[in-house]
Amino acid sequence: MADWKRIARITVRSVLVTGLTAVGVWFYYGEGGIRDSNRLKATFAAQQRQIAQMELEKQELSSYLNAVRNRDEAAMELAARRYGLVGSNEYLWKITPLPADSTTE
Repeated sequence: MADWKRIARITVRSVLVTGLTAVGVWFYYGEGGIRDSNRLKATFAAQQRQIAQMELEKQELSSYLNAVRNRDEAAMELAARRYGLVGSNEYLWKITPLPADSTTE
């Protein structure tokens, strides 16, 4: 005769182990699981680094703009050379050389 209590225990344990395994797999691989969470955390950290870098650039450009507004000669020269900014009494000329034409000889 079969021992029904033992069979029931084995069945319950098997179902529990299978269920826990399925929940664990779903928790790790499923949508919103650990992998998605880790990917979102990495994306968030990269965005925070990018924001910090942009804040530094913003501060540098702000201090540079204040120097230009205060008519700092070095800042004005840098603005003219790097950004092509020209004062109201200045002209900006761009000289582009023509390519050498070898057929004119």
